[in-house]
Amino acid sequence: MGQANRMDAAAFGLFPLIFGIQMSSPARQPATSPLEKPVPQNLEAERSVLGSILLDNAALSKAAEILSSADFFYAHHQVIFHEMLRLIEAASAIDLITLTDELERQAKLTLAGGAPYIASLLDPLLKVSNIEHYAKIVAEKSRLRQIIHTTHNLEQQALAPDAISAEILGSLDSFVKCAGNGKSDRKLAAVDLLDFLTMNLDPIDFIIEPILPVNNSMMVYSPTGAGKTYVMLYMTYAVAIGAPDCFVWPVPAARRVVYVDGEMDASTLQERLTEIAKGWGNILPSRTFFKTITPDLQPKFPPRINTKEGRLRIEEHLQEGCLQVLDNLSTLCPGGDDEESEDWAAIQEWILYLRRKKIATAVVHHAGKSGTQLGTSKKEHQLSSNLRLKSTGRPEEGLKVEARLDKLRRRGKDGRFEERWSQPFEISLRVDDGAATFSIRPMLELLRQKAIRYLQAGMRESEVVLETGLTRYQIYRLKQKLKTEGANAELD
Repeated sequence: MGQANRMDAAAFGLFPLIFGIQMSSPARQPATSPLEKPVPQNLEAERSVLGSILLDNAALSKAAEILSSADFFYAHHQVIFHEMLRLIEAASAIDLITLTDELERQAKLTLAGGAPYIASLLDPLLKVSNIEHYAKIVAEKSRLRQIIHTTHNLEQQALAPDAISAEILGSLDSFVKCAGNGKSDRKLAAVDLLDFLTMNLDPIDFIIEPILPVNNSMMVYSPTGAGKTYVMLYMTYAVAIGAPDCFVWPVPAARRVVYVDGEMDASTLQERLTEIAKGWGNILPSRTFFKTITPDLQPKFPPRINTKEGRLRIEEHLQEGCLQVLDNLSTLCPGGDDEESEDWAAIQEWILYLRRKKIATAVVHHAGKSGTQLGTSKKEHQLSSNLRLKSTGRPEEGLKVEARLDKLRRRGKDGRFEERWSQPFEISLRVDDGAATFSIRPMLELLRQKAIRYLQAGMRESEVVLETGLTRYQIYRLKQKLKTEGANAELD
C-alpha cells in the first residue's frame, strides 16, 4: 500500500508542486528520512467526499464548512471540488452531466482527470451521511502537509547565515495560531444584507469621541520637533485616567493603554509623564491602566512592528478594549523605507486583526517637507481619523501647535456632532514647577490675523489659502474688508 501511494503521488507529480521540496538522493539521506516517506494524503477519503456530493448536492455545504479546494492532495480533485463550489453558487445542479459539461466548456476536463474518471467517483455504496467524517480526514491530511511544508521552510531559514531565531520562532508561532483552528479561520463569511441589518452587533463606543472609536485606529503626525510625542502622551494619559475630555474631544471612560515608544530615552519619557501627572493634579491611572514599552528598558532589543516576532511581543501585553500607541512608525520599523508600502501592508493587516479583537491603535508618524505624512498615502485609508500638528510659535515659546483633522470618518455617539470637534485649534504647553498645563484656543482668530498679515504683505489670495487653510471665499471677504476697514477687518 505504501508503494502504491508513492506511485500515485509520483504519477500526479505533486511533491514539488505542493511542497517545493527537493528530494535527497539515497546516498546522502538516511533511509528513515521523513522526506522519503509518502506525503500524508487519503485518496479514498477525497473520492468519497466528491462522490457523496454527486449523489446528494446538499452534502457540499457540509464539506465546504471543513474544506477548501486546496485541501485536496490530488490535482484532479482540487479542480473538481472548485468547480462544484462554482456550480452551487450559480444555483446549478451538480451531476455528471452538468459537471463534465462545465469543465469541458472551460477547457478543464483533462485537468479534472477526464469524463471517465469523474464517472468513477459515483459509488452507490457510499454513505452520504458520512460526508463530515470523509471531509475531516481530508482536512487532517492537509494540515499535516502544511506542517511538513512550514517546518521545512523554517529549517531552511534556520540554516541561513543571517538567521535570527526570534523571527523564526515568531513565524512558527503565527503558523500554530493560524493552523490551530483548521478550515474555520480561512473561510470568508459573506452575510446577506437582510441578515446583516438585523445582526445584534456591539453598540458603537469611543475611546476618544469621535476621533477614535473602540477597536479602530487613528494617526497623529507632524514635522520633527513639533511636539507630537508630548501631545500623544497627554492624550493617552487622559484616556488612562478617564479624564472628562482630551482637548476638545470627550473621553467616555478610562481604558487600559499600552504605549510603545521606539525613540525617546527612558529618563525623558519619565520626566514628561511626571509633568503630565502633576498637571492633572497628581491623578494617577489605576495600576495596569498605563503600560510603557520603551527601548531603554528592554533586556535585548525593542520590538519591530514590521516583523511577526515584534508584533507578537507587543500582543502579549494587549487585551480587549485597550488602546495601543505606536510612537513612531519610523523608529519601530528600523530599516524600512518610508516610500515603500510593503511594511505598511503587514502592519495594516495587523491593525485590522487587532480591531477584530476590539483593540484600538493610535499611530504617531513624521510629516515630510510638504507637511503631509511621510511614505505611502495608504496609511490613511483604514484610519478613523488623521490629526495633523503644525508648529505655530517660535522655538523659544515652547510647544505651540495647530491641531487640524485631515480626516474624520464618523460622528459621535448616537449620531451627535459638535462643530468644535472638527474645527482646527491651537495647543499650547506651559510647564510651571514641574507641572504640564495644556491650553487650547480656536484657530479661526489666529488664522484671520495671519491672513491679514499675508495680504498686507502682498501675498496672492491662492497662496494665503494654502498657508492658512481658510476658504477662498473667506480670503476674498477679508481682502474686500481690508480695502475699507484696514487691519481691523474681521470675518463674519
